[in-house]
Amino acid sequence: MTVSNPKRRRLAVVAIAASLLAVVGGTLAYAHSGGMHHGPMSGRGAEDHLEHMQAMLTKIGASDAQKTQIEGLLKPAFEEMKAAHDAHSAAFAQFHEAITAPSIDRARIEALRAEQLKSLDEASKRMVVAITDAAEVLSPDQRAALAAEINKHHGG
Repeated sequence: MTVSNPKRRRLAVVAIAASLLAVVGGTLAYAHSGGMHHGPMSGRGAEDHLEHMQAMLTKIGASDAQKTQIEGLLKPAFEEMKAAHDAHSAAFAQFHEAITAPSIDRARIEALRAEQLKSLDEASKRMVVAITDAAEVLSPDQRAALAAEINKHHGG
């Protein structure tokens, strides 16, 4: 059954994007909190995410062409999120250094905060574009099946 209602289709795309962002954001937060030794977007972690996505795409009946196209969209976004995570870790070290210095430089701390917000916002915008582009590769039925797989994977 194909979803012809544009409003419903947009809702499905938003649901998929939100689910994928929750996965990526949650794992980044978990990694940053020390839950992982090598964050989810580090080296093997990004590859694991892509392999997991490929497995889910196989379950929903995506063609090889769709899988290749989606990987081409998501891989650079995952790599950019890894770079953003690494930069955030470096900035966090600078922030820690700034608040433990003999003299507190509020302007420097604020500049670090603003820079990190800007950097992470830009990376997350590009991630949303990549996820939305990837969602558009799939049919509405495939997106609905992917949403069900994501919910099942996360105990929903």
